Amino acid sequence: MNRTTGHRLFAALAALALFATACETSTKTTPTALEPGEPARVERVRIAGGDWGYPSPFGGNQTGPSVVANSLVFDALLYQDAAGNTIPWLAREWKTSADGREWRFTMRDNARWHDGRPVTAEDVAFSFDYITNGAGKTASRFAVRVPVTEVAVEAPNIVVLRTATPYATFVKDIGIRIPIFPRHIWSEVADPVKYRDPKALVGSGPYRLESWTEATNSYLFVANDDHFMGPPHVKRIEAVPAQNELLALQRGEIDAANPGDNPLPEEAFKPFEDTQRYGQINAAGLIGVTFHFNIKRGAPYDDKRFRQAMAYALDRQDIVRRILYGRGEPASMGMLQPSDSQWFAPNLPTYPRDLARARSLLDQAGIRDLDGDGLRELPSGETYRPQMLTSSTMNAKVTDLVKEYLLEVGIEVRVETVDNRSFQSATTEARYEMALINYGMSNDPEWLHLFVASSTATSSFAKVHGWVNPRFEDLAERQAAQLDVAERTRTGIEMQRIIADDVPTVPLYVANRSLVFDKSVMDNWFFMKGWGPLYPGHLNKLVFQTTKRTGF
Repeated sequence: MNRTTGHRLFAALAALALFATACETSTKTTPTALEPGEPARVERVRIAGGDWGYPSPFGGNQTGPSVVANSLVFDALLYQDAAGNTIPWLAREWKTSADGREWRFTMRDNARWHDGRPVTAEDVAFSFDYITNGAGKTASRFAVRVPVTEVAVEAPNIVVLRTATPYATFVKDIGIRIPIFPRHIWSEVADPVKYRDPKALVGSGPYRLESWTEATNSYLFVANDDHFMGPPHVKRIEAVPAQNELLALQRGEIDAANPGDNPLPEEAFKPFEDTQRYGQINAAGLIGVTFHFNIKRGAPYDDKRFRQAMAYALDRQDIVRRILYGRGEPASMGMLQPSDSQWFAPNLPTYPRDLARARSLLDQAGIRDLDGDGLRELPSGETYRPQMLTSSTMNAKVTDLVKEYLLEVGIEVRVETVDNRSFQSATTEARYEMALINYGMSNDPEWLHLFVASSTATSSFAKVHGWVNPRFEDLAERQAAQLDVAERTRTGIEMQRIIADDVPTVPLYVANRSLVFDKSVMDNWFFMKGWGPLYPGHLNKLVFQTTKRTGF
């Protein structure tokens, strides 16, 4: 049974993927999660909640933890282990043709929806159709374009996806990223964003949402003991309010604390030096803050000299020292992280702070101090006081430092701080002049293509609005279809070099990933290697679902 799905597929996550090989791939069925000899199940784990939205396929927001919440309830065809390897999930096997244009997924026989009905290839085909051609086409939270042209159901447990051209990140973008949802429920839903019936949360995932308190951003997930991977290791996951996660952990209000990019000196970690009770894990950073220009606004943002001047004015090393206390690094000006990624471009410009050069470039761009008062004016003679939009979740000290740096070159910014939902809306719709935006920086060049730098990138809060570079556009399109890793690596490096030279944004820093946790509650925490299509923080469903990390 063939189903035309159009030219672009809309998926549900803001991040991007690793290379998916074009050679035929086949995997074996994953064993159940709880095998003899594994530790006893954990009764409850409490984590810090957040403004994640309603965890239906269309009800959440664009944050990484929101995607995690969704993945607890809804499964995808494939998943990723702790080492970053693709593993079977709803699909127990998958294969691709030699030309990389056809992907065949064989579904598990024991996957069930929470209401007891079997998960079939028909549900997979419906999910694709609904997101692409149905009511979900414009409602998808993360409109990621993937050139799927046809979906065919060949048997109750076999679905085939076809593309017009090869797609280098197909497994990660399609297999891992797209939540599969039940046809028998969603086929009657005309407005998926507003759909809040309890049936909207009938998934096949390892957890069910027991309760959600929107006012306090509190969630309670309970284990789905009938999951095809076996009963989840953690029986209850409680997301509760916790403004200061380390303090909440110390008080016993939560069981694991993520310091994030808060300015915490070493003294803040002293209460957790008791290694008998507390554990800590650390990893290279992938989430950071970027200084965005809205180039759609025209002058001065469309002038490369102005953007380079901003890069020289902003002291990225100082931010790392004063905000992160050294627990992080300036982000790559090519925008891909981390530096050990195969796609990472070495030896890019770093734009060390150089006030003289910044002032000279501003003069060349026509933003000059005409009256000698220390503040710069536009060519019209009007004092240049640009808006700098920030979210209420942004570290206020970062905002203060950026304002301080720019004032030293004669630019007095007007800081406008709004709640996170308003911020995401404004940055997605390009309703700002400049903005400080916090997001995960992927390690794959396709992320630059789909989410951030390309003029054809889907509009999201991370998109650089208005930047057009014909050479970059050509390379971005080319790498998407390059199945040879070496060739695609060369293309990705050139893309980063163009970004570093043209400065469509100024990536400020990435904070090291860090987690402190109460070992007496659970000692199974880990950070997934790399970025992939999944949230790179401590929250992913494998942490809660099984004590296994690899070997699926």
